[in-house]
Amino acid sequence: SSGINAEYGGYSDVVINRLKELQMVCDSFFWSENMPLNQILADITRDGVLYAVVLTEASAHEKSINIHVLQGRNPKDFRDVPLADGLDLLERDFNKAQTARSQVPGFL
Repeated sequence: SSGINAEYGGYSDVVINRLKELQMVCDSFFWSENMPLNQILADITRDGVLYAVVLTEASAHEKSINIHVLQGRNPKDFRDVPLADGLDLLERDFNKAQTARSQVPGFL
């Protein structure tokens, strides 16, 4: 049967809440296997999204996340990162990006 099991859905809520604690704006959606993930990532990258955190049933079971850093000179992917480590990585990268932007003349 298709659908989201309770563990998976509950884990996504935990991840979203933790990201919001880091003052990150979050949006979530469930994608269909009919649309390739790389197409979705390309679309949201064009929209200026900095990061995509992708959860799977396996990541819910392992309490990990998959991080896609979408902006910058060298976009990166980090797979199966334990949740606490992944949140630390996102926070450091986000703070670094904010600092870099604040040093650009004319940027508010």
